[in-house]
Amino acid sequence: MIRTPQEFRRNDVKKLFDKILKTKKIKLEPLDIVVKESLDSDFTLVDLAVNEVCGDITRTVEISEREAKGFVDGMFKACYKQYKDQHNSLKNIKLIDYQIAPRFSKSKNTMGSEAETAVTLMVEVKDHGVAEFNCVSRSILYSSFVATLESYQFYMNCDRTFEKIKMIIEDAQSRNRGDIAQQCMSDLSLLTGVNTYAK
Repeated sequence: MIRTPQEFRRNDVKKLFDKILKTKKIKLEPLDIVVKESLDSDFTLVDLAVNEVCGDITRTVEISEREAKGFVDGMFKACYKQYKDQHNSLKNIKLIDYQIAPRFSKSKNTMGSEAETAVTLMVEVKDHGVAEFNCVSRSILYSSFVATLESYQFYMNCDRTFEKIKMIIEDAQSRNRGDIAQQCMSDLSLLTGVNTYAK
């Protein structure tokens, strides 16, 4: 599979997370997902349980969406409602495509129904193009859940890194350390290559 320029930029930004946030990166780990649909309702009910890991601290959060148009919409909306107030740049993210590709086993000894599923979420980032997030597992639900969490995790860490770099620049300027401030400006250019942040 050919990697996009957006993927290369994201990898560089992830290295920046390691440099700036170190152990304070946010990791969103899937715990539980329950999806309920009924022929009598136009809506899908989605309940998620997620471990938020930051350094040595792990917090379990339960989030839900009651009026989703399908489980993908439910997962994406539930995460947005949970994290948008703390991470302003999430408002720039919009889900524009969702693709599923089953990977059937070539073994003659299986029915083929246990195929793995590759899920790709495509999000449009305002003024920054399209970014893809992928997961492969034996479950469409699990793959979709992980891909959704990885997209939110990435942009949340972008926000946190942006805020930390701003603090470092302010400190460097107060101490007349132009060399540090200049390096930080270079780091900021990486972040602004994947999203736009509040000033």
